[in-house]
Amino acid sequence: MKYSVHIFLLAVALGIIFYPIYSRKPDQQRVEASTLAATNFFTLVDAGKYGQSWEECAEYLKNEVPKEDWIKRLSAVRSVAGKLLERKQTKLTYTKNTDEGIPEGEYMVYHFDSKFQNKEQLPETLTLMLEHDNTWRVAGYFIK
Repeated sequence: MKYSVHIFLLAVALGIIFYPIYSRKPDQQRVEASTLAATNFFTLVDAGKYGQSWEECAEYLKNEVPKEDWIKRLSAVRSVAGKLLERKQTKLTYTKNTDEGIPEGEYMVYHFDSKFQNKEQLPETLTLMLEHDNTWRVAGYFIK
């Protein structure tokens, strides 16, 4: 009896530890939809269609970064980096954000190791958010 109580308490403790980790995993439909949005975004950016890529972004990003600034920043970075040679996804994180200053909602954060013509290794991070119309849109794009 004494050991069954310990086993029960251990099981409860493990549940408390691991439940948050597993509850943050998105379902396959969310992963597929956000991956499609990420792919479409990169298709535009890699083709140099920076203005069109801004049009496809989340309202949050559009409110934070004017279109002209977006085009200027991407043009500057991508002109230095050169043509994309390879992009490999290294990590995907799903989160429900409640941080102050960032809209509450569901987010997918993609990490890539990318190789460009003039930069052998250039990590990229792409954040997508699920907007009110249930469409995944880019809320952030960072090149280190």
